[in-house]
Amino acid sequence: MDNSLNKSRKHLVLLGMFDLKTLESARSVRIHNLHQALQKHMPIRLIVGNRMARRKAIVQFLRQGGLQNSSAIYVEASTSTATEFDLLLLRLARQKNIPILIYIPDAYQLFPSLYPRKGLKVKLLDWGWRLSIASYQRLADKLLFPTQGLANCFNNIHPISFLPPAGLSGRAISPLNWYQPKIVYIGAASYRYGSDLFLTALEQVVSKIPDTQAHFITNNDHYLTDHPSRNAPWLKVEAKTFHELPQVMQDATITVIPLRSNPYNDLALPVKLFDYMSFGRPTITTDCKETTRFILNEKCGLVVSGHADALADGIIQLLQDREQARQMGQKAYEAIQSSHAWEHRAERILQIAAQLHS
Repeated sequence: MDNSLNKSRKHLVLLGMFDLKTLESARSVRIHNLHQALQKHMPIRLIVGNRMARRKAIVQFLRQGGLQNSSAIYVEASTSTATEFDLLLLRLARQKNIPILIYIPDAYQLFPSLYPRKGLKVKLLDWGWRLSIASYQRLADKLLFPTQGLANCFNNIHPISFLPPAGLSGRAISPLNWYQPKIVYIGAASYRYGSDLFLTALEQVVSKIPDTQAHFITNNDHYLTDHPSRNAPWLKVEAKTFHELPQVMQDATITVIPLRSNPYNDLALPVKLFDYMSFGRPTITTDCKETTRFILNEKCGLVVSGHADALADGIIQLLQDREQARQMGQKAYEAIQSSHAWEHRAERILQIAAQLHS
């Protein structure tokens, strides 16, 4: 990797528009892991938090002359609007010819039929997000996206690159649990995420393989309260932080991503997939385009149609074919170690920044 960025020991500024106090969302986990990986290569100046926290941090950074010691700025953009101080920092960096890389994580505002924009506050934030995107497109030397599908949603006038999610390398991999098979899902509970499909599929699985258990890790289980299986003896629902995942995954047999296929979900590539893979677990996913493409390419899981019956059949198939499940889990683990760890993503960021810096 070109190390021209850190020859002078200047720092890279990581501006993350999310709060890292609790690692309970995919966005905060992503920034945390990138920070950990980047600082292995060069000094990092981390500016993160909610709007108020970032305003204070940026003012302090500028007063201390932080840009004088900055070799590049990498931004993990918000799914909402940037603050005036976020944009001021970027404009000042632009004036000093400091390379700016901006990662765009999402674009649900562009899908009003799936995410209706109701209420004055939501409409104002939507308007602010669009203005922020326009500013990013003017200020960035390069825009980065998790997938081609998301990049296609924007009229990109500057060069773009791709920076998919990743997993932690070097995690201990334990054998799949066959004594009491456990199906694990980690993430939000909602219609979009297919929570009802997951529980309905599990009803069918348990009827055929009675000793099967399910572990649903979520911080918002209110969506599940009306499902008939919410209080089933085979289902455990609880909240866990990112750092508590190892204790969950060491007992996992199969992991699941039951997203409903729609124009928005088709362009997403879930962070949870890479977390599953880093523990060497096979994944069963519904047929959303970007996730399907990745899983088939890495041969690390099964893709099924977005129906509860198909999801149940896929789970049963892997529970009954232990060697297939083991091979998929092994391929998942190897993919993280070889090319899909956060270290690889950090190296890609530094490589792009070095090219812009030269």
